[in-house]
Amino acid sequence: MKIWFAASIPENSSGGVNRSMIGLSSTLNSMGHKAKIIYSRNNENYLKFSFMLGIRLLLSLRNRPDWIIARSTDGLICSLICKSFRFKTRVALHSHGWEQKVYKVEKRLPHSVINNPTTFRARLLRFPLLNLQLKLSTICICGTFEEARWLKIRNHDLRRKINVICNGIEPTDSAFWPEQDNLPPSFMITGAFTWKKNIEYGIECFRKVYNEIPDSRLFLIGTGQLLRKQLELIAEFGDSVFVVERESPQLMNRWYETCPFLFSTSRYEGGRAFTILEAQNRGVTVFASSIPSTREIITDYQNGILLTGFDLLADTGKILPVIRDEKLCKKIGMNAWRRAQRQRWERQGLRMEKLMLNK
Repeated sequence: MKIWFAASIPENSSGGVNRSMIGLSSTLNSMGHKAKIIYSRNNENYLKFSFMLGIRLLLSLRNRPDWIIARSTDGLICSLICKSFRFKTRVALHSHGWEQKVYKVEKRLPHSVINNPTTFRARLLRFPLLNLQLKLSTICICGTFEEARWLKIRNHDLRRKINVICNGIEPTDSAFWPEQDNLPPSFMITGAFTWKKNIEYGIECFRKVYNEIPDSRLFLIGTGQLLRKQLELIAEFGDSVFVVERESPQLMNRWYETCPFLFSTSRYEGGRAFTILEAQNRGVTVFASSIPSTREIITDYQNGILLTGFDLLADTGKILPVIRDEKLCKKIGMNAWRRAQRQRWERQGLRMEKLMLNK
């Protein structure tokens, strides 16, 4: 099959959408298919990108793809063209559902917390276009089972086209941290300071650990440029906090092998978090907020520790005893590594191939 993955994002994006497209396209290519990724150029907005992708489809003539797997509304014009001209090309709606779910979460939080709220324009224009794209697409691919259930409840007549293909990892031959002699008190938090990532809460968790274990260190990876208030938040720790504003996904293993502990205190993740999956792949003990996407990959005290994400007293009451029990950490890390092997890209690629061949 000839497959186009498409998203109105820059080619150098290190976000989950791009990493998912790269992982799936590489896997499908290794299986004998012809997959390529089409990115946005010159900072096109999503409407212009969708229009240009439609023109590209029209100009492809006899070389049209069998499938276009496009994020959100990025494949809308292609869907309209395929319906109008009865092209054999089928369009899959990829990474769908999270925009409207995010808005639901936003409405439950104080306004002071939300630093990049869903705009009125998005509610007025983008949400209806998303619903139209869902109706026009051949299939819809969600990143979690919870997200798929949420969509099926709200789109009962379309439930048969809603499927799940999760994020994956490249498996390692052995776990890392369970095989080490000791586990240093080094903690990692990844991502930018957005309300979804809730990094401020992760830092508060570290503060409690730091007060009990003064030689603890915190590595903040991929934060982007920090604002004054964020610098003030970590200033008291001095050299105990190390900040990496930007990091390539291909180089993240060095941090997973520096820190045996990961804090993931997100309020929302649009799919199974790559950071958690990759950390588990190195036997890291993950402390993660108990949001639906995380509960799909972490069983409490088995292959990670689930936190409330808002009750600091309760969460640190779980964190401190675990990090002091090296035997338990290594057991959790080994279970995490074993579970991570089931998330390999090969399995996700086979699911994607089966899904496309059966439609």
